[in-house]
Amino acid sequence: MLRNVFLKTLRDAKKSILYYTIGSAALGLYVTLFYPTIRDATGFADFLEQLPEAMQAIIGDAETYTTAEGFLNAEVFTFMGPMVFGIFAIIAGMAAIAGEEESHTLDQLLANPISRTSVLLQKAGALMIGLLMLSIGLLIGLISGSKIAGFDLAITGTILGIISLYMLGVTFGLIALAVGASTGRKGLAGGIAAAVGVVGFLLDTFLSVVDALDPARFISVFYYFNNNDVIINGINAVHFLTLVGIAALAVAIAVWRFERRDLAN
Repeated sequence: MLRNVFLKTLRDAKKSILYYTIGSAALGLYVTLFYPTIRDATGFADFLEQLPEAMQAIIGDAETYTTAEGFLNAEVFTFMGPMVFGIFAIIAGMAAIAGEEESHTLDQLLANPISRTSVLLQKAGALMIGLLMLSIGLLIGLISGSKIAGFDLAITGTILGIISLYMLGVTFGLIALAVGASTGRKGLAGGIAAAVGVVGFLLDTFLSVVDALDPARFISVFYYFNNNDVIINGINAVHFLTLVGIAALAVAIAVWRFERRDLAN
């Protein structure tokens, strides 16, 4: 089992993956069951139009918000989904290398006939499988909820939205893994990855209402994740590939630094 780091990592994280998957399914179920209340509320669109511009930047167009896809875009894919996926990914990423190093179990793992690069890549693979399980849970929750609530949900758009959300989670997780592998410091890895998420969210939402700062949104990972309102308009290939490129760069940096760094005793 020690030589198969991928399976060992999944085994060690099985409870966390299970709980987050159930939570993702519950999120999808809750939001879809709540949607008919918003859809049938008289004058709700007019109320949304009276909200501050910063709040409208989060929920989007008032008329679109009262549609199923617009509601899910605002409630799941703009805030709650990225939060759940981001927290899971960052915790898993910062624990992958730096967590084991700080708990003094990494040296035992590397004492086996397995390279550092193999360990790191298998850890990254386990993180990605964990996020895949969360994605499946969310999809099941959204579809089940829409069926129970009695409204049609655009399955293709929903799947594309979840794919984009999955890639955002992978990006956060691999950034945390890269910082942890480069420094051996779990807290720093989590802090930097979380900062990328928080600053990115602020740049892509609240600062979008400030014309002078709007061009700066392109440095936010959230801009590439859902600036196109994926569940409504589909995936922007350039944006999606940018996230893939960021994740790949994080892995490359992680491998480069981890192979050359002296590990903590």
